[in-house]
Amino acid sequence: MRQNAKPGGSALALLGAVLLAAAPARAEISLSPLRQVITPAEPVATYQISNPSRRIIEGRVSWVDLRATETAYETATPSERARSSAAPYLTIWPATFRLEPGARMTLVVRVKQGVSIPKGERRSHLLIETAATRTPLRRTSGSLELDIDLGVTTPVILRSGPVTPAAHLGDTKLLRAADGRLEVETHLHPDAPVTAYGRLLARMETPGSAPKVIGRLDNVAVYPEAARRRFIVPLDVSQLPGGTLDLAFEGSAEAEGVAFANRRFEIAPSTAP
Repeated sequence: MRQNAKPGGSALALLGAVLLAAAPARAEISLSPLRQVITPAEPVATYQISNPSRRIIEGRVSWVDLRATETAYETATPSERARSSAAPYLTIWPATFRLEPGARMTLVVRVKQGVSIPKGERRSHLLIETAATRTPLRRTSGSLELDIDLGVTTPVILRSGPVTPAAHLGDTKLLRAADGRLEVETHLHPDAPVTAYGRLLARMETPGSAPKVIGRLDNVAVYPEAARRRFIVPLDVSQLPGGTLDLAFEGSAEAEGVAFANRRFEIAPSTAP
């Protein structure tokens, strides 16, 4: 890894909640958590949806099957849906909602009664769509209103039992962001037919000092259908001292405490004046 890496642009990795609005507008709802895992031991999952806006929000909830790519998602093909969709085994309640300003509600996803969870892992994404809202666009001649439909997706993973996720780090390089700070671009490759979920941590260790976290990226998901996924970890520095840079992919949520992978890079001291 070279410290004098050439400037490069960051690709936005679409993880967890995906904003589907094409227009430059803020989503009218807040959703938590970003993902859920359903198993025979925990057949029910809940989400909290809140309305932080000053409008009354009406919405509907449905399923969409998405295939992970290197940096984003795309619609799954019919054969992929048949092989990996979790939606046929799950129910959603409520399927429609109406939220007053400042109000919140609980969305429940559960395994259908009498259904056996298929072996392995399946995944579908909840699609939460809000009704069109009237958004004023200011201009010198008065005002213009635009109808904007907003949607947010979040993955729901269905597993038949305990799993052993695995992944490894691939090509990694140092980039420089537009603001002058450094970034680490890396690729993660799945090594198991199940999702590995966690965080990327960049730690810098200099001679005579303890390792220090200088970069962190949460909500990192390595899905089995994508041969590799690309992520960018923003660093808190614009220059690295001489020492060792350690990049680690560590588990979170159900994989908390799992050390999936790490790579160490020797950084030569800068010769810049």
